[in-house]
Amino acid sequence: MQTLSLLFLVATSTWVVASNSFSDHDVELSERDASSFSAISFGDEASDLQIQQTSRCKAFPGDATWPSQEEWNRLNTSLGGALLNPLPPAAVCYRSSPAFDSAKCDFLLTNASRTTFYLDDPVTILTQWPQGNTCLASRNATGNCTQGGFPVYVVNATSVSHVQAAVNFARNKNVRLIIK
Repeated sequence: MQTLSLLFLVATSTWVVASNSFSDHDVELSERDASSFSAISFGDEASDLQIQQTSRCKAFPGDATWPSQEEWNRLNTSLGGALLNPLPPAAVCYRSSPAFDSAKCDFLLTNASRTTFYLDDPVTILTQWPQGNTCLASRNATGNCTQGGFPVYVVNATSVSHVQAAVNFARNKNVRLIIK
């Protein structure tokens, strides 16, 4: 079951997590920006209450309430292409995966735990373990690598407006938001 849906990254460069990484002159999301796409509009008490009353659980892929592909595409457009749809890192170890790459799998097995790989990777937290045992790195991996607890979408936020759009979308669409 896929439970993590949107991982939110604050980055100053490729996948470096940092707070206060935005410049003072960064543009914020405006009501005008959100007017053509209600999924990124700012909430109010009435809409927040309606979301809370509609569902006690967050939407996940396959649910009727999960955002459509068109909505994800519109979010990506709103973010200027900063929405990613990454596979779990160990997908490179599974022959059944389109990402299969034995050299990358070897790196993952021999070097990833001694480098900042898991910190820099957009879908993992510190290691592969917090996301469950749905796509484990191993030599000659068998079965299928599934998304499991890995996020389905990742926002590589590099501006205040990215942060606002991602948070608003997650709230308005009742999607679980993880901040890395």
